[in-house]
Amino acid sequence: MKISRENNFDLIRLIAAFQVLIWHGAEHFGVFNKMYGFLAVLFHFPGVPVFFTISGFLISHSLERNNFDLKKYFRNRALRIYPALWVCTIITALLLLYFLKEIVVKEFMVWFLAQISFLQFYAPASLKTWGVGHPNGSLWSVAVELQFYLVLPLLLYFINKTKKLLYTNLLLGVLFALAVGVNYFINHNTFLPHEGLLSKFLGNTVFYYLYFFLTGITIYKNFSWIEYYLRNKVFIWLLIYFVYVMVFKVWLGYYINPYDINIAGIVANTLLSLLSLSFAFSYVHLSKKLLHENDISYGIYIYHIPVINTMISLGFTGEIKYLIIMAFIVSLIAFASWKLIEQRALRAKF
Repeated sequence: MKISRENNFDLIRLIAAFQVLIWHGAEHFGVFNKMYGFLAVLFHFPGVPVFFTISGFLISHSLERNNFDLKKYFRNRALRIYPALWVCTIITALLLLYFLKEIVVKEFMVWFLAQISFLQFYAPASLKTWGVGHPNGSLWSVAVELQFYLVLPLLLYFINKTKKLLYTNLLLGVLFALAVGVNYFINHNTFLPHEGLLSKFLGNTVFYYLYFFLTGITIYKNFSWIEYYLRNKVFIWLLIYFVYVMVFKVWLGYYINPYDINIAGIVANTLLSLLSLSFAFSYVHLSKKLLHENDISYGIYIYHIPVINTMISLGFTGEIKYLIIMAFIVSLIAFASWKLIEQRALRAKF
């Protein structure tokens, strides 16, 4: 299946990254109440589920387009994630050494190794005294993304064993139900303490969030017929999503956000996913015109917490202007990261 390169995925990722940045900035700078009306709208467009859904869609297409060339697949995925992540980790480490008076060297080294490998959610207690309480807490999703890259070839191998679309969708439905069940078990089981180490670890695995990725994979596998209902229909899907949120969330209160594991929350996430992909294939030249093929979303995502931590350490909190300043600084860093690191690394892809 061929997916057009004329799309708005770079713009969607940028919007999703800014959603996370604004939400975290408002929370940690103590200006949440001052921005409540704006944030109440932003709440219904969570960035991380959008990232995961898009990954399920695009990475599945990339793997199949390259005929399951795993060497090429893993090389390209590593080049997209690690170079910028390693530089960000070094900068974060230097900030920790500057701002923290006492550092346990062994714990610091373990944290550093975790950040540059695939355990980005890990942080020892000794490093949680800086800023918001974590050196770079947003990187948990990078760890989940990396795990998804590992399991995707196996997932697609079994999914592609089914020759008919009906059987493919049945298998995807079973996998989706199992993924939802795993998430529900981790959240509601009586065997694991909710705040225990094992429970936290399981909550940072791809299996906890797999249903988001499977939504993207399912849309990709059905794109040959779904495309007609998505392309150039973004405002229709926005209206559908708006009506659904107003009825089932605001009026009836059946779910809180698309992370919720219940029927209403899952439907909300599915509609948000369809809205995101409809935007990707509506007004398809918009992203190129606005961004000129500069994809700074990853830099914004990985750098915003270290910048927030630094500003909090320097006493810049309590006013919306600091959120705006933070967003500007992070954007500059992200642009530099794209030009100096990420773009150069991507040229090494094959």
